[in-house]
Amino acid sequence: MSHDSSEFPPDRPPFGHPGPVNASPRAPAWSTGDGPSRPDQRGRRSGPHRTLRLLRRAYRWQRRVAALTALGYFAAFLVLTVRAPWLMTRTGPGGLPTGLVLALAQIPVTWLAVLLYEVTAYRFVDPLARRARQSYPAPAHREGAR
Repeated sequence: MSHDSSEFPPDRPPFGHPGPVNASPRAPAWSTGDGPSRPDQRGRRSGPHRTLRLLRRAYRWQRRVAALTALGYFAAFLVLTVRAPWLMTRTGPGGLPTGLVLALAQIPVTWLAVLLYEVTAYRFVDPLARRARQSYPAPAHREGAR
């Protein structure tokens, strides 16, 4: 099981990692008896993990839409080939069979899926990624890595 250090709040280091040099170890409020009974009273929709949840959801939506665009067209082409061969062999625009025209249209549809992926990444996913990167400072051992 792996642990992502970006899921820990920025004010506390992850378990097993040394904290600041001058900081004294402190016991959590739930172990000393004072404070609320649950350490985090904030709702599920707020807090430091909200940005990461939104980023994962946006990226998942982006992948699904782009994949369904390209694969949906190809599946429709295959269904028409099997279920309606009379339509696919009929003469289409330019004297070409309709099946060939639809097969050649797969190339622009695939490019449309790629373009859709890029546009949604630029408009929705990239701002969320920037917000997540700003809300979690880089660990000290990775500061000069970039």
